[in-house]
Amino acid sequence: MIGRLARPELLWVALGQTATLLAGVVTLKLLTSLLGPEDYGRFALGLTVAGSLNLFVYGPIGQALARYFHICTGRGTVREMDRLVAYLLRGSALVVAVVGSVAAILAATAAGAAWGALVFVALAYGVASGVLSVSLAEMNARRERRGYALLQSADALFRLAAAAALILAVGATGAAAMGGFLAGSLVSLLIVRFALRKAPAGRDVRGLFGAGALGREFGAYALSIMLFAIPGIFASFGDRWVILRTLSDAHVGIYVALLQIANAPANLLLAVFSQTMNPIIFQRAGDTSSAEAMRASRRLLYRALLLLAVVLIVVTGASYVFGEMIVRLMTSPAFAPYAKLLWVLVLSAAIFQLAQALASEAFLYNRPFLLFLPKLLYAATFLGLSLWLVRSWQLEGVAIAGVAAAVLYLLLVLASNARAARMRGMPRSSPAGGGT
Repeated sequence: MIGRLARPELLWVALGQTATLLAGVVTLKLLTSLLGPEDYGRFALGLTVAGSLNLFVYGPIGQALARYFHICTGRGTVREMDRLVAYLLRGSALVVAVVGSVAAILAATAAGAAWGALVFVALAYGVASGVLSVSLAEMNARRERRGYALLQSADALFRLAAAAALILAVGATGAAAMGGFLAGSLVSLLIVRFALRKAPAGRDVRGLFGAGALGREFGAYALSIMLFAIPGIFASFGDRWVILRTLSDAHVGIYVALLQIANAPANLLLAVFSQTMNPIIFQRAGDTSSAEAMRASRRLLYRALLLLAVVLIVVTGASYVFGEMIVRLMTSPAFAPYAKLLWVLVLSAAIFQLAQALASEAFLYNRPFLLFLPKLLYAATFLGLSLWLVRSWQLEGVAIAGVAAAVLYLLLVLASNARAARMRGMPRSSPAGGGT
């Protein structure tokens, strides 16, 4: 079943993700060599500022679009959804422009002009990359695999080229690297705007959010996902700030570089999984009114999850055996003494991403809010253990904290899926098999 549904599209998804991964590897090697641990650490902290926008704004919009595209297709309201998303993107960009300007001024006043410039450029990059991610989410929902793969990989190459050019032109600083990422994403946005030509969105805002309108339903779904940004911002970026406060900028750079290497295979596998499987299982489930369609979607999901788990186990073992060689190959010599941490970070990423893939079941039942508590407990456990262990074990303590928190998160997601299934009247017996 998985092969019949996914094989025609899997090739483009895998090619796009592999090209993006390779571009990321070259970017990591180039930036760690040009910037060094300290300035790379500052660049990584700038990425946390941009990533916060994705967590709170653009990620929820993109995930809601991915879920409601097929619902709106069945209802014949896709044009209304397009208008709604366009309005949300315009409004969010305006709010970020105002708030971001104030934040940059405050950062410059408190920490110096360099930090102010970094914050401003990082927020601008957050908007550009966020809007791009929403557009790509729509292409993925439409199952336009070839266009998605080409644009995704092209964006990674544009960011790489622009960052290298700007560093060579103005100097090796975190703000220069971030400016290159911004320039590359703006080029990608121009291409996407040309590829996804649409009619004007219109000005009927009240019609989008009136009683019974799509905006309320879409907004409630996106808001439930937005709540995940509260624990998500601590879970995704809190470790950087813990290390900065306890150790140094250089330790942040070393940790983030190793973390990027560790996350790369797990992120690649999850991206291939979600881009291939989620549109298929959401399409099969439709508006969730058919119990049989829901059961078939769940069986398909769990069969794919089993394959994902096996591959992640192999990747973790390989990182344990070849960790030092990988770190020396993908970074500069200044990062190599910490290579022994790589396999621990890979293990943490593998467990966490497997839990993320499992979370698709709750989204399938339209119960994403049930995952809020697991995310919150994961973030609290990770930060709490990191603050405790970093003082005695330094970066190794943060890595161990990640593994412990990921195991807890996996167990909590399994429990949340079981609860979501009961709420939908779906039995939990044999999810990968026939079920009843």
